Amino acid sequence: MPSEMYGVYSDETHEQFIQRANRVFPADCVRAWSRIERAVFNHLMAKLIHRNTYSAISDEMLEECRDDMTEIVSRCGENFD
Repeated sequence: MPSEMYGVYSDETHEQFIQRANRVFPADCVRAWSRIERAVFNHLMAKLIHRNTYSAISDEMLEECRDDMTEIVSRCGENFD
């Protein structure tokens, strides 16, 4: 079975990873992010990329990152109200 069936992409380049991540983080949504959302995204993605190669980062990991980001930003918003 190809590794793509498991959301893992062998020998993936940076550009290929960006294209795949765009499916989880669509560009039109990203453009509308606040500074807090951008900071949280950058922190979570940097942590993910630091610990894994691009090809080792599965689609599920990207989705978890998105969910974590949503939760963190939501909690930050509660603290500002």
